[in-house]
Parts: sequence; C-alpha cells; structure tokens
Amino acid sequence: MLVSSYPMLCRRCGSNGFVGGESPPTSCPSCNSEDVRWHAELFDLTIAHVDCDAFYASVEKRDNPELTNKPVIVGGRERGVVAAACYIAREYGVRSAMPTWTALKRCPDAIVIKPRMAHYVKISRQIRQKMLELTPLVQPISIDEAFLDLSGTQALHACSPAVALVRMQTQIHDDIGITVSIGLAATKSLAKMASNRDKPSGFFAVGQKEAESWLAPQPVSVLFGLGKSAEDRLNLAEYKTCGDLVRADIEQLKTILGKQAQQIQNLAAGIDARPVTTERVAKSISNETTFHSDLSTLSDLEAELEVLCLKVSARLKTAAVGGRRITLKLKRPDHQTLTRSQTLQDRTDKAHLLFAAARKLLFAEVKPKRAFRLIGFGVDQLGTPETESLLDMEGGLNYKQNKLEAAMDQVQQRLGENALQTGRMFQRNKKLWGGRAPRTKS
Repeated sequence: MLVSSYPMLCRRCGSNGFVGGESPPTSCPSCNSEDVRWHAELFDLTIAHVDCDAFYASVEKRDNPELTNKPVIVGGRERGVVAAACYIAREYGVRSAMPTWTALKRCPDAIVIKPRMAHYVKISRQIRQKMLELTPLVQPISIDEAFLDLSGTQALHACSPAVALVRMQTQIHDDIGITVSIGLAATKSLAKMASNRDKPSGFFAVGQKEAESWLAPQPVSVLFGLGKSAEDRLNLAEYKTCGDLVRADIEQLKTILGKQAQQIQNLAAGIDARPVTTERVAKSISNETTFHSDLSTLSDLEAELEVLCLKVSARLKTAAVGGRRITLKLKRPDHQTLTRSQTLQDRTDKAHLLFAAARKLLFAEVKPKRAFRLIGFGVDQLGTPETESLLDMEGGLNYKQNKLEAAMDQVQQRLGENALQTGRMFQRNKKLWGGRAPRTKS
C-alpha cells in the first residue's frame, strides 16, 4: 500500500500541513470541513493574483442586504453599458460591457444601479491595505485586482504564503464584507489564470512543474498579456491552444506576432519572467459619457467635451503627468464609432489647452443631420508636462490662462469639483438640472 504525504490547507479552521494517505485529502482532519485545498507545491508558491468577485455589484449587495438574492447590474440604464453583474445575473448571460438594454432582455428582473465610483475606490483602498499588510510588493492592475509577491515573507508571518493569503481572504470577508478569489502560482501569468478557476471566493493553485501540461489544452485567450487582435491572428493561422503555440516554429510565430512571439510562446509553456512591481504606469487617461438623448449641436457637444477635458486634466495633475497625443471619440446612434487623434507640440496637463485642441477635432465632425449618443476624450504618450515654452512664460499666450486654471484648481481642491463652472458648463447644467450643479455622492 503506497502512502504519500500531501500539503493541505483548510480554509475553514486554518489547519495546514502535510497529510498522509493513499489519496489527496477531501476533508480537514481537524474540523472535518470539506473546504480544503491541497497541491504538491502549495507551500512553495509565492506569486498571487487577488481578484474581487463581481466587485461593484458585491459592494451594492453588501450595502443593501435586500439585494442579496436578486440579480444586480451596475451600469447606466437608458443607454449605458454593464459595468458589473452579480453572479445571479451572469446565469442569464449578462456580461460586463454589454449594452444595458441587451442585459435587461436576458434578465428582465435585474435591478440596475448607477455606479458609485468614489465609493468603490474607497472600498478598494481598504482591500489594498489588507494586501499591503502581507507584502509591500503589491501591483494593482485595476480597481478590483492586484498581483502580490510574498517571497521572503514566511518568517514575518510565521506561515507559508498560501496560509497568509487564506487568512487575508477571510479578513477581507469578515472586515469589509467582500469576497475575493485568489490564484497562487510561481508566475504572474499563471496566478492570473488560476484566480479565475474557482470563483467566487475561490482559491486555486497552479504549480510550475505542471504548468506546461496544464496549459496545453487551454485556448490561447487565457494568456495574460495576449491582446484580442493577436488572439484573432493566431486563431486564423490555426494556433488554437497553448499547446499549439509551444509546438509552433518560432520563425512562423514571428510572422504573426512580431517581436512578441518568443514571450507569448514562453507564456504558453508556463514561463513568465515578469516581476511583480509596485509601479503601475498608465499608458493613457480617458473619460467618456453617454447622453440620455442624442446630441447634434456644436454648443451641446462642446459643453460635454469641456467637462471631459477637465476630468482628464484633473487625473493628469494628480498623477503628475501630461499627455502629448489627444483622442476624440464619438459614437453615432447606430453605435458606429468615430475616433480622431492629434499630436500636440508639447506634453501638457492643462485643461484649457486640451480643450482647445479637442474642440478643433470636434468642429470638423459636427455636421447637419449628424447626431451622437456618446463622446469620449483621452490622452496618451504620457510623461512629464512641458511647461517651459515661451507661450507659458509671462507675456505669452498661455500665461494668463494657466494662472486662471491654477487658481480654479485650488478652489476646487478646497470646495469640490462642482464649486466653479465655466459658461459652457453653466448652460449645460441649466438644461439638465435647472442651472444647479449636480449633487455627487462620496
């Protein structure tokens, strides 16, 4: 009779260690709970991906227990899209980024809730703090997910990373009221895939020794870092699975993926050298808004564009960066999307400069009998703002406008973003709210 030793962790009582037997344990020897996890490399793996479960919808259900057993969609109702859907709504086929009207056709009883982004950010920071109590190596990749590197933390926590992560998972649920799913592996790519395998409130480990065989039958779409266009090109060339990629001739892959070929092939074999880094550099900053009814006049569209430019400018200033290339996005009533871009002479974070350039792009697209349901504005090619040109110095064309904008920023920092309005914003708010600034919830 062959007796083996299995690394095991009970998520209910926290009992952990090596359990002997002819087969892996199915229940905890201490509390008899079946909520156990075992894996040959369980106590050796150090890279984790933590993902909040249906985050926005979970927060809404936490705050309103009457929603617990009901399908919930967070997003715009009339002409918006789904930002998040709870697991009950997902059973009806509702997915993120789906138009709300489509979601409601699939799940007519769903309760649609307008997003409360400031509130979600507050909860996200509470969860992030729990992660930082485990390790300083936390790399956020969105408001509701992050990578953690727990290498070298065993002595600090007097336990393995796996045990520390399960404890944190329980604390997040008990203290914050949100469930998270955790993927544990030896690399970021594997950890990201693992966190999606046992949702909600899951814990799934993938070992390095099994990585290539575990990945082989899976579609190439699971690879963290592979874009949709690259996925489509691979599928078109009959590379459907990770195993197909591993067996592929690298020179052939280069004709499809270019300089990414070797990295993608390595990821398909479970090889990922990317470290967990605390610096997350944004590639672009943007905002967009969907109108309650189509807009067609230049004045209405300019007012909406100015609001977006102010929001993007505020985010640029907070991040201490400026953008060199601007992009205007417009969506027609038939959902046809139009984008126009322009590269600025200098990188800037100034709202008035962004708006001046963007309105020129807008002016070229506003024509008789042409209406739009959405407008968006964004900047990329980010870096240190360039403010030393002659135009910005005293006597230059931008000098007075820069000083005015700096003064407005100070007022809004003290009194809130709605403390001041431009003439366009006043006319816009007058139409929407009778001249009063909209009230915002924190």
